[in-house]
Amino acid sequence: MMDVQLQEAAKVEQREQLRPLVLEIIPGHAAEGLIELYEPGSYEDKSLRDLIDSALKKRNLTIEEQLILEDIHRQLEGGKLLCRGEDIVGNALQLAASERTEAGEEYYYLPVHAIRPQEGGLFRQELCE
Repeated sequence: MMDVQLQEAAKVEQREQLRPLVLEIIPGHAAEGLIELYEPGSYEDKSLRDLIDSALKKRNLTIEEQLILEDIHRQLEGGKLLCRGEDIVGNALQLAASERTEAGEEYYYLPVHAIRPQEGGLFRQELCE
C-alpha cells in the first residue's frame, strides 16, 4: 500500500513541475526577440532544435515580429544559434531556467541568440604595410 502512495505522490509532484516554456530567439545582442510559448506537455518530447525550427517557421506574425524574424535570418547567414553561450544540443528543459511572473506563476524561460561573427576583429596584414 505504501508503494502505491509513493508512486501517486511522485506523479503529482511531476505534474506540478510541468510548466509552460517561453522560448525567445534573439537576433544578435538585441533587447528583444521572437517569442514562442509552449504549453506544458507540448514540448517535453521535442529537441530544442525542433522547437527553434518550429518558431522560425511561424506564420501570421505582427509587423514587429516580421522585422525581428528578418533580423534573426540575417544573423544566421554565416552565424549560429547559441543558448547560454553553448551550442544548441539536447532538449529545452536541460537549458531552461525556472522563472516566476509577478503574479507568482512559474514557467521555464529559454533565451536563444542568433549570432553572426563580428567583422573586423582579425589582424589585417595589408593595413600595417
